[in-house]
Amino acid sequence: MNQINDFKIKSKRYTGGWSSFLQEWMILILFVVMVTIFALTSPTFRTTNNIMNVLRQASFIAIIAMGEFFVILTGQMDMSISSIIGMVSIFFAGFAVSMGLPVWIAVVLALLMAVVVGLVNGLLVVYGKMPSFIGTLVTMNVIKGIYFIYSGGLPISGLPESFNFLGAGYVGLVPFPVILMLIIAVILSIIAQHTSFGRSIYAVGGNIEAAKLSGINVKFVGIFVFIICAVLTGIGALGLTARTLSGNVMLGENLLFDVMTIVVLGGTSLSGGRGRIVGVVIGALFLQVISNMMILVGISTYWQWVVKGAILVAVVLIDANTKRE
Repeated sequence: MNQINDFKIKSKRYTGGWSSFLQEWMILILFVVMVTIFALTSPTFRTTNNIMNVLRQASFIAIIAMGEFFVILTGQMDMSISSIIGMVSIFFAGFAVSMGLPVWIAVVLALLMAVVVGLVNGLLVVYGKMPSFIGTLVTMNVIKGIYFIYSGGLPISGLPESFNFLGAGYVGLVPFPVILMLIIAVILSIIAQHTSFGRSIYAVGGNIEAAKLSGINVKFVGIFVFIICAVLTGIGALGLTARTLSGNVMLGENLLFDVMTIVVLGGTSLSGGRGRIVGVVIGALFLQVISNMMILVGISTYWQWVVKGAILVAVVLIDANTKRE
């Protein structure tokens, strides 16, 4: 009985009561229930190969979503991630194949390009006072124009076979992308939850005026979260490129919707100030498990879009009603 009472006290201190505690971890509860049901009803779903495939497929989009998480945590939004993915993919391949640069140099240059885009996004929003939706939408179209001019819309293939390890390699039975995702998630979780910079991000998203009064450099935070988002998007783009060993400007098409769904599904508030990295990872796995199961039972891609759209509407409505309460 004492242990139960202690747990109740801790949960109250943690989130403000049982209802908040359950609300915050509802996605994990639903995920466990869903996986259990699918595993019991589908022999194919519970095979080791399929489970590893689900984890691998979710890995790089989860990394990209972690970047978007930091932007949304401040109450902003980055619409340019699809174009950043295409840009990093095609220019990395161009550097490595067309220009013949070593892979590691091509990686550094491609990620530096992502940093520049993140910096521009941050400056437009923080100093240009542009709504993040509009500012990053403009950036998205400019980037798209640049990489289409560069590539003519054609893929660049011929990347070295060794680079494929990043996107499809294994360490024992575990796909390397899964290990990379977990490492990044742990590092980012520590930064978000246990550093002054992480607490500053939450403070800016929760109440920017109060954050200013407390001495937080809100402009630096506002710009830096866009840079974090761009770099993580670049890492995700490199991983997706490694799977096919081909740079492709279309690589990021249709991923923005999935990323937004994952972040919100993971419990991050669109108004900022609330969310956790672990929720983003669970959200990515949740969405990938649903997609995987629909593929296994033969449901078309079009119906998958409908289901994902319905999920996004549901979680946004829940978030909106939570704020009113």
